Amino acid sequence: MRPLLIAFLAFSSIAFAAEEKVPVDPTTGMKIAPDWEIVRNHCIVCHSPATFLRQRATEANWTSTLEWMQTYGGLWKLDPAVQKTIVKYLATNYGPGDATNYRRAPIPATLMPLNPYATEARLEVEKKKKEGLIPTAAPVVK
Repeated sequence: MRPLLIAFLAFSSIAFAAEEKVPVDPTTGMKIAPDWEIVRNHCIVCHSPATFLRQRATEANWTSTLEWMQTYGGLWKLDPAVQKTIVKYLATNYGPGDATNYRRAPIPATLMPLNPYATEARLEVEKKKKEGLIPTAAPVVK
């Protein structure tokens, strides 16, 4: 009887630790975990946090989503290290979990409609880059 009680207590403590709540930012609703500010600063420029917080995806699907946004959605080209940080945060904190919360695989770009806003916005950005109003390279950190 005693070994059974010990096993039950050990299992209960593991289950309790797994259900431990992660603090949530009251403004965005994002889980306050390592690198959450980087994700916040890059993602809520274009999206309400609710747009990506209700999604669940694997690391591969988050990567594919970011690459699609950079290619077709008007998102600026991310530094590879920043993209990796964003994907890691999203996959860790908003991974697939149970099957009812899983995001479908991204639709192939060939099946997506043209984004009528990205073209006009991209032309405006390119014009501002040529005029020197937008830097063409990231600042050098010394």
